[in-house]
Amino acid sequence: MITYDIKDLYVNIPIEETLKIARQQLIENNDRNKTEQIITCLRTILSQNYFEFQGNIYHTDKGIAMASPISRTVAKILLQYIENIHIKHLTESRNIVYYTRYVDDIFVIFDTTKTSIDEIQQYVDHIHKNLRLTIRQENNNQISFLDLLITRQTHKPDIDIYRKNTSTDTTISYTSNHPMEHKLAAYRSYINRMKNLPLSKENQKKNGKPYSQ
Repeated sequence: MITYDIKDLYVNIPIEETLKIARQQLIENNDRNKTEQIITCLRTILSQNYFEFQGNIYHTDKGIAMASPISRTVAKILLQYIENIHIKHLTESRNIVYYTRYVDDIFVIFDTTKTSIDEIQQYVDHIHKNLRLTIRQENNNQISFLDLLITRQTHKPDIDIYRKNTSTDTTISYTSNHPMEHKLAAYRSYINRMKNLPLSKENQKKNGKPYSQ
């Protein structure tokens, strides 16, 4: 098992290349005029990539705005296209047994009898000149991915909840001047995580203990 983190994803998105990909996808289900109108609007939005630093206004020559609501969608257009071109055949050949991605975090299970980490890394390094992926390998049959701790076992993986060393399990105080929705958000997340993750009874019991105050 290995994970990848796409380094500085948003600031390295090639805008013109992504617009070209979006145009190809749109033209399949829309007429040319409607497609060009959408692309023109999208180009106008993406060109508004300004930010302020130490009293100065800057305009970047590449990449998309990190705080823009449309940035995740634009990044998704590029990454899904790259996955269809470069990753799909690896999963179909079973060299990569499992592949999933959440935004800029990637999780991979591969067959060591068909490929190796070095071969995968060499392939990844040449996928796209703008994208740099940082690899992390499993340690003692374990690896963390997002908030999961995955342990490789003989028949099936064991799933547990992963907490960083800096995690404090601190939530917003009930007496603070925050909306009630904000105060309850963490607890809703904890409950949904316990209900939906395929945790063993032992891990459910361990993670179901009250948080320390």
